[in-house]
Amino acid sequence: MGGTTYTITVKLYRDCNSTTPYDTDLPMTVFNGFGTQIDDFLIPMPTPVLLDVVFNNPCVSIPSGICVEEAVYTKTVTLPVSASGYTLSYQKCCRTSSAQNLNNPGDQGITLTIDIPPVADAICNSSPRFDNYPPLLLCANEPLIFDHSATDPDGDSLVYELCTPFQGGGTTLFPPNCGTCPSPIPALPPPYTSVVWAGGYTPLNPFGGGPIAVNSVTGLLTATPPTPGFFAVGVCIKEYRNGVLLSTNVRDFIFQVMNCNFLLEAQVTPQISMPGFTSFCQGLTVTFDNTSINGTDYVWDFGVPGITTDASTAFEPTYTFPAPGTYDVMLIVNPSGAPCTDTVVETFTVYDELIPVFPLPAPQCIIGNSFDFDGQGQFPSTGTTFSWDLGPDASPATAATEDVLNVVYSNYGFQPVTFTLNYETCQESVTDSVFVFAEPTIGFEISDELKCVPYLALFNDTSFASTPIFYMWNFGDGTELSNMPDPAHLYENVGVYDVMLTIWTTSGCIDTLTLTMADLIEVFPSPTSAFTVSPTEATVFYPNFFFTDQSQEGVSQTFYFTDGYSSTETAVWHSFVESGYHYPYQVVLNEYGCPDTSWQQIYIIPFTSVFVPNAFSPNGDTRNDIWQPVIHDTETYEIWVFDRWGQLIFNSTDENANWDGTRGGKPSPVGVYTYYIKYIDVLDGLPYEVRGHFSLVR
Repeated sequence: MGGTTYTITVKLYRDCNSTTPYDTDLPMTVFNGFGTQIDDFLIPMPTPVLLDVVFNNPCVSIPSGICVEEAVYTKTVTLPVSASGYTLSYQKCCRTSSAQNLNNPGDQGITLTIDIPPVADAICNSSPRFDNYPPLLLCANEPLIFDHSATDPDGDSLVYELCTPFQGGGTTLFPPNCGTCPSPIPALPPPYTSVVWAGGYTPLNPFGGGPIAVNSVTGLLTATPPTPGFFAVGVCIKEYRNGVLLSTNVRDFIFQVMNCNFLLEAQVTPQISMPGFTSFCQGLTVTFDNTSINGTDYVWDFGVPGITTDASTAFEPTYTFPAPGTYDVMLIVNPSGAPCTDTVVETFTVYDELIPVFPLPAPQCIIGNSFDFDGQGQFPSTGTTFSWDLGPDASPATAATEDVLNVVYSNYGFQPVTFTLNYETCQESVTDSVFVFAEPTIGFEISDELKCVPYLALFNDTSFASTPIFYMWNFGDGTELSNMPDPAHLYENVGVYDVMLTIWTTSGCIDTLTLTMADLIEVFPSPTSAFTVSPTEATVFYPNFFFTDQSQEGVSQTFYFTDGYSSTETAVWHSFVESGYHYPYQVVLNEYGCPDTSWQQIYIIPFTSVFVPNAFSPNGDTRNDIWQPVIHDTETYEIWVFDRWGQLIFNSTDENANWDGTRGGKPSPVGVYTYYIKYIDVLDGLPYEVRGHFSLVR
């Protein structure tokens, strides 16, 4: 104000819901340039002013219970003369515990301080002061654009930056004579300690994520806080005159971030999130995706420089940009003077569509192959680069030219080829495959087994070619040839035979190959099995047969009687139990192990007989405990047992069935029982019946 008279202004902001009051008299301590206290005074409390609740977005439903008031402490004082300048400081305990980006905020407090420079640096200097207070509430994930600039009455140069506020007045910093006072008198001298940030937070990252910056020249603050909460933020103004730093004014405040309920919001789906987006090279025509909330009218500006016709009032317009490039597309929702309007700007990058194409070369034989690839398609004539992936068996395997010549493949089959166009940030590829014919190979095999005349040889062709193979077989025994791939041939004479195969192809790798396997087939002689049996028919009363070996050129023979018995004797009797037809056979082996087999038919005449016991004693002594009829040679059979009153006791169709003398698990009484048997005789096919009685004794 002239001389050593100064007007001191301190602005404090308080949550109306807080129980912590303003200072009735705000204590201010004055230090000289060396940090020595030279004065202190009290600034009387003003009448607080309730601030309007303003969001950074006017289209947000303001929640209830938000209340902030401002107290502007002002006092004019005359200070003692100090050639070293002054430092004015105010301290208070404590910060709100809701400040989640500070470590133990209730212990840290706040220090507001400002320097008055020495006369040698500036005469009659006034410090800069902030013009605007930030919005009381911010919306999570919504951008904040706030003019954080200041005014300097002297016209000094101002530099803005994000900084760390000072702590002070906390429980760990009270002077010894302060006791429990929330505003220590006097304040501690400079230098002051910065607040301690919680883990993951810094002055340049006070929200723990999301962008934040302040323009060092204009003071424009931009930020997008990602999560709800209370966050301490520091913004500094550095005041320079003729390159000399005169003072630093630190604004120390809390941002409250909330999940907001939007009454209206302009939203355009980002290009990379639009349905069907694969790259920026999808042509110059874009259909925009409008996801705005609660809008009624829309104005689009597609951001083409130098024209005004790039506009639309459609909800989701389709627009074709005049040329490839990057455009800032702006959407204004409810632009016609409505109480709430919103604007969003999204950047769109468009290029002509890339369409890579290459004609597929014709297949070639692997011998002396050389393929040329011609890159074609739709792409800008300048600025496009090319890349080829010609496959792991190719030489060269890759290329970076539009066309590739003399590509040689070391392996046959389908070879993958990928042609890629690159333009700016766009990339499009096409993949196809060329075919390389294999060089034909010849081979065949036969089972390693004993070969006895007559021998049926089954040949397995192992030849290979990528195109159809034609065959000619010579089996070496003077018989007819074969043109089948896997022929079967019957060798009817003893001997050793050469086998020759010739194959040829008429397409792909054209060739003729012949393979001869000398002495591949050796066919050994076989013995002759023969025997006589006498008689060839007998009855069940004397079912004995005599077998006589009549084989030739064998070293061993075995008779198999088909009832589980066999014999190596050359003359042998054998008795059969079952009636009916039997087919005994003989197996003869010679010195090479070659077998021969013959068989004959014999017949045993059946005779039906029935024997029925007349008594049994089911007393558990293991002797005569069951009653069981014995019957032979029946086609069908059924038995019934009745008690003396004619009640059915037992019934079965099994020839081997028996009765244990019980009924329902309980012993039947001693007495006489009647049986009835029906059967069909296997010999004459006629039905018969047998009736009688038997006794149960104990």
